[in-house]
Amino acid sequence: MSVQAQTRRKRLLLGSATAVAAVCGMTGDLIFSELKDEWALGAFAGAAVVMAGLTVFLYRHSADDLAVSVRAGLEERHQLPPEQLLVGREVLSSSLIERLRDVPTPTSGTLPADPSAGQCAVTVVHGAAGTGKTALALHAAHRVKEHYPDGQLYVDLRGGTATPRDSGEVLEVFLRNLGTAQEDIPRSVDDRATRFRSLTNAMRLLIVLDNAHSTEQIQPLLPVGAGCSVLVTSRRNLSAGNITRRHPLKVELPAEEQALEILSAHAGRERVAAEPGAALDIVKFCDRLPLALRIVGGKICAREDLTLRRMRARLADEHARLHELVHENDSLQACLSLIYRDLPESARQAFGLMSSLPVSRLTDWHVGRILPTPAMAGRVCDELVGVGLMEAHRSDDVEPSYSLHDLVRVFAREQYEALPPAERRSAEQRLVGAYREAVVYLAAGRAPELGTEASGQRAGDLERKTAGSWVAEESERIQWAITRARRLGMEPEGVEIAEGLTYFLDDVNLSPDSARYLFDARAEQRARVVRSLRRGRAVVALGNQLPDAALELLLPGGSPDPAVTLTARDRMVIARAYGAKSDYPAALDHMTTVVEELRAENDLWHVQASLEKLGEFQRWRGQPEKAEESQREALRLTDGFGDRRAQARLRRTLAETLGYLRKLEEAALLLEQAIRDFGVLNDRVWEARSQYALGKIYRLLARRQDALVAYDKAEDILGPMGERQWIGRIDNARIRVYAGMERFDDAWASAQAALGLFRQLGDDMWYAHTQRDVGLLHLRQGRPGEALAPLDEAIEVTRRAGDAYAEAMARHLRGVAHRELGRLDEARSDLEATLAIYQGGAYDWNQAAVLHDLIRVLRADGASDEADHMESSAISTNPAFVRMPGRDGAQAIPDED
Repeated sequence: MSVQAQTRRKRLLLGSATAVAAVCGMTGDLIFSELKDEWALGAFAGAAVVMAGLTVFLYRHSADDLAVSVRAGLEERHQLPPEQLLVGREVLSSSLIERLRDVPTPTSGTLPADPSAGQCAVTVVHGAAGTGKTALALHAAHRVKEHYPDGQLYVDLRGGTATPRDSGEVLEVFLRNLGTAQEDIPRSVDDRATRFRSLTNAMRLLIVLDNAHSTEQIQPLLPVGAGCSVLVTSRRNLSAGNITRRHPLKVELPAEEQALEILSAHAGRERVAAEPGAALDIVKFCDRLPLALRIVGGKICAREDLTLRRMRARLADEHARLHELVHENDSLQACLSLIYRDLPESARQAFGLMSSLPVSRLTDWHVGRILPTPAMAGRVCDELVGVGLMEAHRSDDVEPSYSLHDLVRVFAREQYEALPPAERRSAEQRLVGAYREAVVYLAAGRAPELGTEASGQRAGDLERKTAGSWVAEESERIQWAITRARRLGMEPEGVEIAEGLTYFLDDVNLSPDSARYLFDARAEQRARVVRSLRRGRAVVALGNQLPDAALELLLPGGSPDPAVTLTARDRMVIARAYGAKSDYPAALDHMTTVVEELRAENDLWHVQASLEKLGEFQRWRGQPEKAEESQREALRLTDGFGDRRAQARLRRTLAETLGYLRKLEEAALLLEQAIRDFGVLNDRVWEARSQYALGKIYRLLARRQDALVAYDKAEDILGPMGERQWIGRIDNARIRVYAGMERFDDAWASAQAALGLFRQLGDDMWYAHTQRDVGLLHLRQGRPGEALAPLDEAIEVTRRAGDAYAEAMARHLRGVAHRELGRLDEARSDLEATLAIYQGGAYDWNQAAVLHDLIRVLRADGASDEADHMESSAISTNPAFVRMPGRDGAQAIPDED
């Protein structure tokens, strides 16, 4: 029996006894004054019996009433609503159940004066709208209710509505549930909270506060007894005041497999299994949001004629998607609208414009540049994250980053379009201006003349040493800013953003059509700007393997435009275009001149960029030692700029040159560092290209399996990107690895794949490189006669292009083929020509390999004395010759020990 019931019965008994005594006293006076002796005693005894019977009757009936009241109170304490279907949340559910089962023994000691001093465990299940917080909480609560024999109280606090529940009203209900009479319930919220804590102090009670609005709302509803647990669900990670035993549990989006389980549970497993492709697309359109999947699943289940394919088609239109996500009482748009309505005006504006930008990582910089003052960014971000409209991501960076759920982004875009035009225009002008300030400031680090256009101070939190990474990440939004500037009547700002972007075209990928649109000078009159935009289009053409288009922009008709003065930067692009056309002599001549002109102008950023390319051209022309010198200087200059992306690219380029010079260990270290840097920078293209280069170094180190792994990693990145030329190069690189492992079937398959791709692409140079390796395979398999035709083609193409090193490799193999066929004069001619090319550069290892084969030819031709002399000279002057005794080019891989 409850304390309240016992107290009421005692009061009734005492009152009845007092009443009997009083009535008896009054009745005795009356009886004894009117009657005598035996008659008086009899009458008094009868009156006493009547009063006693009445007292007993009242006591017993009050006990029955109180028993009924107690039973009703106990029933009112078991309030958990039916649990909802929960799938795909096993890990979260297990964690929550385990936490709720850990119930200490209740304490019946003195109630602490400060509620925060209690030991009640508070678990806050928080997450964005529609992630399934309530379903998770009720699922767990039902599975632990036997651990709370004194009851389970539940209340929907309506935190997502316009009228959240009042804490005092909730306390009134709770107190009645615990047996407190209505007349005994205090008036003030504080007094009710005190009474609630007192009643629950010695209980084992589970309290579920669903859909909580704020810390202030739930604070009075928290008990302090150690045997009590509180389970809160909220979009915010509520602090629960300073309660010490608070445990936050974040509910995030499920993985794709779990999202499919949710859809299957609501739509029907057989129907999902029958249309797996459509199911995956639906999961994608819903962005794995449980509420959206439940709505879609419910609609499919309700109509047998509604196939998953039809539902997918209805969801495909992003603009109509939110309107499809309504079923019975569930509506994602209604849910989001309630949250959006309570946002401050500044948060609505930032939220809307961010949703209209190209999708990418968001930071305080973006939010601050949309708002009237950047200082407002922190508060707005806190608000958007707090209500679950924006997701915050952990990062090692100083600046936090955020993202918008796809469906939330669609909703926000609709809300933004409904804002007053003047309000939208003002926010967009601020953001375009911020992009202009940022891009010009960062570009001034590479083009000093832009310093007069940039503000003297750093643009917000941006640093020039991370300029390439920032521009690469912001590329699509920078393009948005250029386009939006034209719509807003901000043409000068748009052109200046475009000019700044031209200095980062090695960091971003643009198509020629995009460049033509973005770098359109229009009415621009400044010669510097016009020249930069034209050069930018030429660089983009080069990046898309269109060297003739690049040359036409800078040298219309094949000669300079007399009305336009070419700068050293323009000629640097011209040199690169000649290199892309495989005209290496012209490329080397132009770039050598460019480097000196840029040095004279003290244009250090472009000096390092031109030195990097100069080193490549020197390497291809058989001057690897000069290439190493140029690229090491470029790396030192880049280190001075502190640009991590440029440093990583230089490490990769230098490592390739060191591979030619057989400095393999240093090359491997440089490439491994470059791969780590590109990984941190999230530059997948250059990460893959570095893996490709590392594969070659591993092969030269006889780490063939590691080489194959590196090539696989490169293909895994570049394949889905459609980088067909690079896939062909990877197939080409595998040929020599497989040949060295005597996996000739795999080697031939790689060769055929590479030849097919290069033929389709019209890439004569790489087709020739692959034909050289086809000749190698014929040699290794004892077919020297069949090796001659592909080797003839490789020699002709590389000779015409001026790629001395590639020509030497093919000539070496053809000389060996001639030797194997007994054509010793032709063999000697090819091998001596090869030796002459290698002697023109620091190719000691390659010279040693050729000398071994040439000495074999001389001995076979009867020139033993000449062979002995050549061998003796090689032993004394070339240590690499000694390290490869007995080498035979018919069996060895051309560039391997």
